[in-house]
Amino acid sequence: AVVSTQSTGGSLEIRQRMDAIMNRVAALERGASLEIMDPNFEERVNSHLNDIMNLKRNSSDEEDTQAKITTLIRQCNYQGAVYEALCATDITVLLETCRMIDPEQLFAIRPPSRETLLCLVHQMTEDLHEETDLKLEYIGRSAMVFQKVIREGHADEELRGQMSMVLRPLLIAIDERIPRNSTARMLKLAVQSILDQI
Repeated sequence: AVVSTQSTGGSLEIRQRMDAIMNRVAALERGASLEIMDPNFEERVNSHLNDIMNLKRNSSDEEDTQAKITTLIRQCNYQGAVYEALCATDITVLLETCRMIDPEQLFAIRPPSRETLLCLVHQMTEDLHEETDLKLEYIGRSAMVFQKVIREGHADEELRGQMSMVLRPLLIAIDERIPRNSTARMLKLAVQSILDQI
């Protein structure tokens, strides 16, 4: 699979937000120099500076996560990359990771664990009308794994309950967000069949 370079959109947005915070701090300082002293001046400045530190920390964490995911993909450790993306609990990171991976390779001989796939479906069900084709590709392949698990009798009561909790909201999302999508309608039939068996 070809690894795409990391988008700079997120970094640009962070820089813009930091610039905005610095401008607010500068405005507060100008007010103080003109002896228009706000009684809460120091508290407000400290609050803005804390915002800057949090943005820098979050930016660093995101860059570390993306770098780790990219390294895993280059090592052909697709399961590890998806797991790291899911742990980030950021749908943007997950979708970017899925774009960099060939799903044929991810779901080949040894697909991700059932728990990992349930987390993936759960996160991708959110805003199903956005990035629809990519989400349906991965959700559909996950559903095929669930069907096999049930067919081979490997779904215990706990797993069946987890499947139900994840797949029922998916059916609702399909009806509410993409009812006219032909791929989604086929997926809905497959998911309903799974639910009928658990």
